[in-house]
Amino acid sequence: MTPAPESTLPLPAVSALAAERKAIDSRLLLGNSDEIVIRHMGAEYRLRQTRQGKLILTK
Repeated sequence: MTPAPESTLPLPAVSALAAERKAIDSRLLLGNSDEIVIRHMGAEYRLRQTRQGKLILTK
């Protein structure tokens, strides 16, 4: 029996590992502060929590 060409094979289901995302609780990042600086590829970003508890990330 000849294998089916790739184009006719069903698409694989997304694996559980690929679907997982790394999650970090914001309290671990912010601690007792309302604001932190995150350095990414030479740029600084400011992550702050508003009085309403929302997060804002600005460059």
